Amino acid sequence: MKNIMMKAGKSCLRSTCVNWKAIVFALLVVSCSRRTDQMQVEDQSPEKVQPKTELATCCWVAITNEVPNTIEVYDPADAAWTTPKWTWKPTTALSYNATSEIPLWTAPTDIKVRNNTVFAGTAQVITATSYRLATIARYTGTGTKGQKLWVMGFNDTTSLHAMEILPDGNCVVASAGKTWPQGWIRIYSSSQPSPNHGVYTQYFYTSVHAVLWDATHQVLWALGNSLRKYSYNPPGSGGTITNPKLRLDTSYDTLPSPWGHDLAADVNNPDQLLITTNGGVHIFHISTETFSDMPGAAYGTFTKAISSQPGQNTLIETRPSTGCPLYPARDWCTSVVNFYNASTGAATGSRTVSGAAIYKAKAFDPNYY
Repeated sequence: MKNIMMKAGKSCLRSTCVNWKAIVFALLVVSCSRRTDQMQVEDQSPEKVQPKTELATCCWVAITNEVPNTIEVYDPADAAWTTPKWTWKPTTALSYNATSEIPLWTAPTDIKVRNNTVFAGTAQVITATSYRLATIARYTGTGTKGQKLWVMGFNDTTSLHAMEILPDGNCVVASAGKTWPQGWIRIYSSSQPSPNHGVYTQYFYTSVHAVLWDATHQVLWALGNSLRKYSYNPPGSGGTITNPKLRLDTSYDTLPSPWGHDLAADVNNPDQLLITTNGGVHIFHISTETFSDMPGAAYGTFTKAISSQPGQNTLIETRPSTGCPLYPARDWCTSVVNFYNASTGAATGSRTVSGAAIYKAKAFDPNYY
């Protein structure tokens, strides 16, 4: 996650008190309604929108915290992020193997929650990666929360940065590689019971850092030193649910600035993707295949993570800062999660997790959009 991509590693993986005026202002922007019939959009006036899923996850924010190596989920409506709503990491109580799996969980790099009922007793899952472990775990359902559903370990040259689960239960894992010019994405048959859960096809992709399923256009997006669009099991590919394949449809090789870090859906506009690079934050307009710059303070160099909150007109970003206890040895981390107006890019507030070493903070929203 070094800021200079050529150094690879997690390359391309701030803690101050916020005064009360700033807290009040931030709360107006990022807080979520707890009513079941609407969420409040605070950008001059509220509006009603129908929530797509349980309200418990509509507005929370998940972070990858590298100090205790945990996934932590917070509520932006809380002025102080001292007590997470949920924490998770692989443990033996959650069915992870103490010898072959748990030791590979170091420095978590990605977290998503998704609606998925492929796995028995499950309504929602999380996907999570660290440098050498990729996993799918139960989030909601009748079974144990956080329990392992699928896991795959990797060697010490891998440097996993992201993961996505597809609607049918198969998944895509992205490795930036430990040294230049390594990197690949793999599609796995994770929907299948053991021993057929590990069938995969690998596609070379230098320093890939993010993957995202686009349910609107039924394609997979990936971001590395280019932006790529893939079809999943298209006719003629030979791909099946038990032996899944991807087909590269388009590669946008010239990014607005070099080296992609993160990729997210714009929940307010299905024709837009949000991407971050070493040079700034950008918008990709799908129908015109063009890029534009994010306005205002939301445009920031070396932004490691971006996402947008449904019904909030709010962007969530993380950028490296000296407040991180591991900085500068790990120059990708921060203790601060920043919020911005999605229309203007104006800063609307922040939250600090004291002592945390955050790489990514993402909207904990289970919908693909």
